[in-house]
Amino acid sequence: MLRSLMKFLRLEPIRHFLALFSSSVIGQGVALMLAPVLSRLFVPDDFGLAALYLSMLSILSVISTAKYEQAIMLPREDRAAIHLFRLVLRLTLLFSIMLLLPLTLFRTNIANMLGNPAMASWMLFVPLSLIIHGTFQASLFYSNRTKMFSRMAKSTLLQQGLISSSKVFAGLLKTPFNGLIAGQIVGQLLATCFLYFATLRQMLKQKIRTTTKDLIVQAKTYSQYPRYNMFLSLTNNLSGSLPIFMFTWGFSAEVAGLYAFGYTFVFRPVSLFSQSTQQVLSQKMIEHYHQGKYIYPVLKKMVGRFFIAGLIPFIPVMIWAPELFSFVFSDTYEASGRYLQILSPWLFMVFLASPLTFLHELFFKQKTAMIIDVIYLILRFLALYIGIRMQNEFYALAFFSGVSAVVVGYKLLWFLYLAKQSIKHKH
Repeated sequence: MLRSLMKFLRLEPIRHFLALFSSSVIGQGVALMLAPVLSRLFVPDDFGLAALYLSMLSILSVISTAKYEQAIMLPREDRAAIHLFRLVLRLTLLFSIMLLLPLTLFRTNIANMLGNPAMASWMLFVPLSLIIHGTFQASLFYSNRTKMFSRMAKSTLLQQGLISSSKVFAGLLKTPFNGLIAGQIVGQLLATCFLYFATLRQMLKQKIRTTTKDLIVQAKTYSQYPRYNMFLSLTNNLSGSLPIFMFTWGFSAEVAGLYAFGYTFVFRPVSLFSQSTQQVLSQKMIEHYHQGKYIYPVLKKMVGRFFIAGLIPFIPVMIWAPELFSFVFSDTYEASGRYLQILSPWLFMVFLASPLTFLHELFFKQKTAMIIDVIYLILRFLALYIGIRMQNEFYALAFFSGVSAVVVGYKLLWFLYLAKQSIKHKH
């Protein structure tokens, strides 16, 4: 699976890729090994509430940073990148403070509107989670820019390990609050502190000061990120969180929890693989593109290799997921396996396409990507809504998975088309 990628990235980037990928695999392995323990410490309602919290966080986090963290990779000079880093931190802090008052005053109303009253007690923790997320993302992108891949690998491993162990610890204590959410916050906080302070020490050596004018200049220079990338990420995250919101509202927290448990079982390793691949691949791809090299043949071969390799884990999931979930996690979670069977075609397409999602930025096609994702969001909403109207979560998932697989497949072909046109764009 990795031969074509390794040939393209050559020796040094191979080590970087393997460091990131292996840390993701180990971290995910820890999470998967502890999943049977978590399934016996918590009920599906707990997973439903935790998924609702994380879904809300994923949407608000896009607004809190305005996606300026993605721009940290782009400036030629480190001075501008450091200004962008500090811009992300200040935007996140400001947005979180502004959000604190309405979440305090209307937390019960918001929780009831979302369909889960238990969410009200966790509203006050959302601003803290946003600050943690923004700090982690800014530190991660700056570390990627400065090729601190070892640091990124350690932070990924630490993040997964701390989050998983914190959840288990909270479950064993039988806390009166949701231990899944508490464990997520504690684990993410500790991992973020490690990555942030390591990044900060690196920055302080350069002795670069940032003024308000510097922040404004960088905000204007990369204004396409809040104008296009923020909206693009917002629609993408909302699209991904739709089943949680709509299952909680249309069915119950239990159905949302069963969906989240099964979905996470496959999507988390797919996501970690994609992020590890993209973090190294994007840096090298941008460099090769600016050198005028033709990147399409290698990308096409990579996708073919990923397709063959992806069949190995996905085919068993498509066939035996209910039996696997019933045996490993108890009969309570057999429905999660059924959900996963239905979602597998879509998740397989995500596995193929997600490592290439940076290409629309490389070729300045954010507007087109935004239009595609808006259509994607509308189609997914309609698919779920029809299933909810029929009061059948299996129909809802089938419609949702089918629409999603088709659109992600189209995006994959579009990414390859952009790469194929790369020489024309250079000339």
